[in-house]
Amino acid sequence: MRNKIAIIIISTSIMNLTDVKAQLFEGVPPSEWVLVEGSTSITLPKEENIDKDELLNIAQQEAIEKRFGTSIVYGNFMKAYEGELDSYEHYLDLTSQFPQGIWRANVSEPSFKTEEAEILKKNIFGKLRKRVAATKWTCNVKGYAQPLSQVMPQFEFQILNGKKQVIVEQIIEDGKAKLTVGNDSVFRQGDLFITRFRSTSSGHLALFMDNGENAFRMLPYSSYDQDDDVKIESNKWYPFFDISAVSNNEREYVDELELMTDREYDAIRIYFLFSEKPFTKDFFFSMATDTGNEMPEGYSQLPSITSTQFAKWLQQNKVKKTDLQISVVDLVIDNLNKPGDAK
Repeated sequence: MRNKIAIIIISTSIMNLTDVKAQLFEGVPPSEWVLVEGSTSITLPKEENIDKDELLNIAQQEAIEKRFGTSIVYGNFMKAYEGELDSYEHYLDLTSQFPQGIWRANVSEPSFKTEEAEILKKNIFGKLRKRVAATKWTCNVKGYAQPLSQVMPQFEFQILNGKKQVIVEQIIEDGKAKLTVGNDSVFRQGDLFITRFRSTSSGHLALFMDNGENAFRMLPYSSYDQDDDVKIESNKWYPFFDISAVSNNEREYVDELELMTDREYDAIRIYFLFSEKPFTKDFFFSMATDTGNEMPEGYSQLPSITSTQFAKWLQQNKVKKTDLQISVVDLVIDNLNKPGDAK
């Protein structure tokens, strides 16, 4: 029986993390390692606890970005709606920053220090209310990082809704990837997600969705859980999540993805990962976590892990796969209006 899958959106805060478990390094480092150092601070109200691992992650990332910079992909756009009784705007940031390196080892132990501070606290309406006592936490790091090479995408794709209307598409012009949005640039509540993909070279495709709390494996389909990726032949268009594009006897193997959110509108991040080398089975493909969402009757959930685990897995693959091509798209799911209401 065909798998019908609902994606429930619950959070949109997304962060790429480095490995906080790096050990103190002694001796002569490999030639590709570079000495970096950095510092970061966070100020929190007295009653709030600090997550030292997260603060350490940020300090390491800032040290990497200061030395190697970041790769920035795409731009952003605004989608406005004007109705007789109300109006709203979707601001969709399509900019994705990838640190151009990965933390390898600590040269010295990370140092944490605190100092007294004050911050302006907001009330429940988001307005500044009063100054409250706070603690400023600072983390300093020094260690080795490995620079990562950037391979620009050499593939094209379209993301469509169930009516086959283009939401976002990427084309290759003069050897460079260019992203554009369709006339209707948001998904409506309950819309189907469909994509088409074509690469200039043969290789292997994996597709993921991240809602900021959990990352979901979209491709390979759930019926092909034993596979690590989807094999792609060059210069050939491949449809995915579209049962109308396959024969009747193949439809039972195709997942349908229905996008839902319990908020007024929300965002998800889609990762297209392509490599001429196969992806290998590891913890990501064998682990799954319970998202805590009750699925509607007749629906199932995609294999998932936490967003933090996925970010670390992706960083590891950037090191292992020197030919890895990555395209990232942020999508909005609109739960404010029925189809046809927006202009």
